[in-house]
Amino acid sequence: MIVQNALRRCAALSAAALLALAGCSGAEAGGESASEDQAALTELSDRLVDGEGHAYTAEYLVEGSEKSVLVAVDPEAGTAAVVVGDRPRLWTNEESTDLAVWLSRELEGILPAEDAVASWLSATAADPSASTEFSDTTLAGELADCVEVRGAEGSPVGAYEVCVTTVGVIASVTAKVGGTAYTAKLVNYHDGVDAAWLSELTGQATGHNQ
Repeated sequence: MIVQNALRRCAALSAAALLALAGCSGAEAGGESASEDQAALTELSDRLVDGEGHAYTAEYLVEGSEKSVLVAVDPEAGTAAVVVGDRPRLWTNEESTDLAVWLSRELEGILPAEDAVASWLSATAADPSASTEFSDTTLAGELADCVEVRGAEGSPVGAYEVCVTTVGVIASVTAKVGGTAYTAKLVNYHDGVDAAWLSELTGQATGHNQ
């Protein structure tokens, strides 16, 4: 509990503190190091869950391809948009489908849902076979904490890399889940959603959730 509380206090300072507390690698011997790694993984998982209420606009590039995807989410306003290539799709709180479910469907095969990645991290924290290495980076001007996981035999995803921004948005992910390979990286980001842009997009959309 002491380690986890310390990690949460340092989360505001982001990656440098996370890296220091995690000891850089889960391969280090000793229960204390393992406990610190578990706390770091739990903090990243909680950050993704807590960030679900955050309004933001993010553009991702699928590495190794020319495919880009733009995600704009404003939970308080009850609106969201996903643009893949030149195909915009919109969601409002009047739709019957939950926002998280809708996002997961629209981003299928491109970007995993934040709650799905949170579950990977939670499972890894409880998996003694997992080897973890922590680092930090800056993508699209956003500071992000990263973890590389290998050999997680008791987790649903045994090997992956993920970076999470300080507000709980996925900054990058490399993973293979079943037959789906994820290789997305944040290339543009800002807090909030431009209402005028969203209104303009409404006229271009192929349709709302169906």
